[in-house]
Amino acid sequence: MFRNTQAAKLFLSLVLFLSLSLQGLMVKGQDIVSADDITGGGSSVFVFRESRKKPQTRASGGFAFTSGHGRSGGLGRSHVDSKTFAASRKKRTQTVASTPRLRKPSAASRKLEMSNTLTAKGETQLDASQTDAAIASFREALKLNPRNTKANDGLSDALTAKGIELAATSKTDAATALEEAVKLDPKNAVAYAKLGEISDAQDLTERAIQNYELALKADDKFSAVYVPLGLDYLKKGEIAKAETYAIKAETEGPETADGRYLRGLVYLKQNKNAEAKAEFDKVLALDPQYASAKYYQAVAYGQMNQEDQSIAAYKAAVQADPEYAPAWYDLGVAYYNKGDYDNAAGAYREAIKYDPNNAQAHANLASTYRQQEKYPEANAEYKAAADNGKKDADTYSEWGYCLGKTNEWDKSVARLIAAQELSPDAIDYNNSGWAYYNAAQADKAAKNDEAAKQNLEKSKASLQTATEKNPKLDAAYANLGATNNALGDFESAVAALTIALSLHNDWVVALNGLGIGYRGQNNFVAAVQQFDRVLSLDGNNVLGLYNMGSTQYAMGNKKEAKKYQARLNKIDPVLANQLDGIISGKIVLDKAKQKIREKIKIPGLPF
Repeated sequence: MFRNTQAAKLFLSLVLFLSLSLQGLMVKGQDIVSADDITGGGSSVFVFRESRKKPQTRASGGFAFTSGHGRSGGLGRSHVDSKTFAASRKKRTQTVASTPRLRKPSAASRKLEMSNTLTAKGETQLDASQTDAAIASFREALKLNPRNTKANDGLSDALTAKGIELAATSKTDAATALEEAVKLDPKNAVAYAKLGEISDAQDLTERAIQNYELALKADDKFSAVYVPLGLDYLKKGEIAKAETYAIKAETEGPETADGRYLRGLVYLKQNKNAEAKAEFDKVLALDPQYASAKYYQAVAYGQMNQEDQSIAAYKAAVQADPEYAPAWYDLGVAYYNKGDYDNAAGAYREAIKYDPNNAQAHANLASTYRQQEKYPEANAEYKAAADNGKKDADTYSEWGYCLGKTNEWDKSVARLIAAQELSPDAIDYNNSGWAYYNAAQADKAAKNDEAAKQNLEKSKASLQTATEKNPKLDAAYANLGATNNALGDFESAVAALTIALSLHNDWVVALNGLGIGYRGQNNFVAAVQQFDRVLSLDGNNVLGLYNMGSTQYAMGNKKEAKKYQARLNKIDPVLANQLDGIISGKIVLDKAKQKIREKIKIPGLPF
């Protein structure tokens, strides 16, 4: 029993010391994440910039027109191939006349005759798919007679065939061949169309559109470009133009899966989701393995809030094309938003497997790991997101939180300061203050008192800025109160925590801190009132029980202290044992100080 003020202060010092190892006791998943302790502060509160469980967004919000899905339909499906070339060539050879032969033989006429012979040879070689030989023959023919229009057009055709061949392995070499082809013959629609496909594959949408339009200028009935041109206009958000080409695809040729696919996407962009879903059903009736149609069918279901059907369709898409990264990504989003974090993590890992530089996929996987409380894994994914260019305030803020959960406070401070620099608002200053506060607790545990004081002063400065920027941010006042308690400025702590409670009525985090502040002022009656309010709100609040028991003992009410110790023992035996050690006198301040520091290890993190 304490008989004087000095003894009470000695006891409180012991309580403050013991608390340094008891800081990871409670974390609640909400926008404001509070974790209470029995340090000089009593609480530490992190604020997520938005909802802690903010829904993630599908890639299809911007349409996942990626170019690397040869089996997935859309821009990855070639509409200009050897068959297209053969049809165009047949049409040309029916209309191109041979170079007339001169009547009188001469040296000049023999050159022309040889040029014609080489041209005929080139034609035969090209028909036999001997493309390189045909190119050589046509070039020799043009050397002999630069005006040999049939050789000129033949070389253009041969270069087009070569460009189509090369497109699968070297788009640069293919483009070089095709560009020479259209220079030789500006009416070579096939070459322009293939150049459009190559531009699409390189995500050069404007250049692709230009080439497709040139193909149509050369041949206004060249239907092979209707679908890819319509898709490119969709990418640009020009829905009316896209619909024009969807209509052309429907009316100027036979029904095709690709034409239906374009029409479905137009409906989807027009938010006609039921109609879009019906079109994708038609696509799949024509081509059951059309993975992109399955993908956008899933998007349509999602936009109609039919999430189970959406998930099933995404799964069908990746079954049709296991390397379809956008489908894996959106499947992850769908699972995440349902709260199915195990399946979400699996889907995101697959998305990253096939699209390793997708920064948003890394960030989403990091958030998923955060929800699973797999903080080391989350930190690794946040790093990967940042390394791939995602360096926004939300990413740094969440990353700083997770680094705190792994006791990496220096790194946590650095990330939260980065978030603060990108978004210097009250929440970010609060969170940097939160990190400095907890870094100070880690410093104290490491017996680095000077570093701890410096971090507490930095915490105080950040939190004061937060309250100035937003005088209604309750978390900032709670953290400021905790920091002032830790600094021993109990009067300022009580003032800050009183404001926190005026903004957030009956907040047990602030009530516990306020009780500690009053106790630091030796105002035991007011302290008991705060702890009593905590326990009336939450009878099993371990920190309320601990603080009430220790304060009752400080007031000389050992019997009452034992009652709270018994209640605490049913909930948290480890913490109850520490309180029992104080009540029983087993803990001697100076002699036991080092042993206490070494032995008290409560699972959790220093919040």
